[in-house]
Amino acid sequence: MISVIVPTKDNEKTIGALLESLRKQEYRDFEVIIVDSSSDSTPLIASKYTFTKLLKIPPVGANAARNLGVKNAKGEIIVFTDGDCRVPPDWLKKILEFFEKNKTVDVVGGSVYTAKELRGNLIADYYNEALWPMMPIYPSEAKVTKENFHKIRVPNSNNLAFRRRVFDEGFLFNEEFKGGYEETELLWRLCLRGYDIRVFPKIVVEHFHTKSLRNLLRRAFSYGRGHYLFYLKYRDCPLALYGMLSAIAICLFDILLILATLANWWHVFLVIPLAYSVLVALYFRKIRRLRSLTYPLLDFIFYTVMALGVFKGVVDYSILHRS
Repeated sequence: MISVIVPTKDNEKTIGALLESLRKQEYRDFEVIIVDSSSDSTPLIASKYTFTKLLKIPPVGANAARNLGVKNAKGEIIVFTDGDCRVPPDWLKKILEFFEKNKTVDVVGGSVYTAKELRGNLIADYYNEALWPMMPIYPSEAKVTKENFHKIRVPNSNNLAFRRRVFDEGFLFNEEFKGGYEETELLWRLCLRGYDIRVFPKIVVEHFHTKSLRNLLRRAFSYGRGHYLFYLKYRDCPLALYGMLSAIAICLFDILLILATLANWWHVFLVIPLAYSVLVALYFRKIRRLRSLTYPLLDFIFYTVMALGVFKGVVDYSILHRS
């Protein structure tokens, strides 16, 4: 049996698409546990599907919802997706087949594509097409280890499956993490303990990425705060270190530009077209599309806001530690 756990918060526009896609699954021995903290009609829509079990929880974070789902799950395989996703008819079948074929594998994650209704939108496509994408698309099967953790985009929690034994052995999602690095923290702990984690490109979901620049930047800020918390806990992880160094470098670069403007050091601005040209070349090599000219600008805005999130995390931790 497979348990599908879905943390939801104000997903009334997309939860129906997810549940319809789950209703059409080729593999039938599964349960769906919706753990909801919505203030909209999401739970009302979900309750119309007889194969779902609805649990209510205060808005204390998706990881708390996932853990509550795990505690109520009956399946030997526990699968996670989100209320703003949609899955193909063979999703659960492919997950089960992968575990049956690979008996030693503990965790498998897959690719996350932009929902077809949103493809062509610049902001929505950026989720997948960024040089370091927020939603991964895997070209081939790979094993995630502590040695390559910073080199591969680890699987996202909206397309992630575990053998139940992982949770039975005491591992749960860390509820301190909210909005950023939620699954990254758990996967790193599992890597440290030698669990077998894979990514498999044929296990796919569609995600209704935002079309709003404002929402994209809100996510960047949350990622920044989550990254700092991850760094505090795992300073020896290369991903944590490189992320912190990148945040510092971005902030120093921004400060340099401000000082250059105030002091009329106009020659400093020559670095901008150089950096932009390098990014354009990298993007064109990856996607070979005209938007290679636009994505570097989104990168600059996104990672500046993410760096601000990192330093907001520094401030929050300092205040908490002082108190």
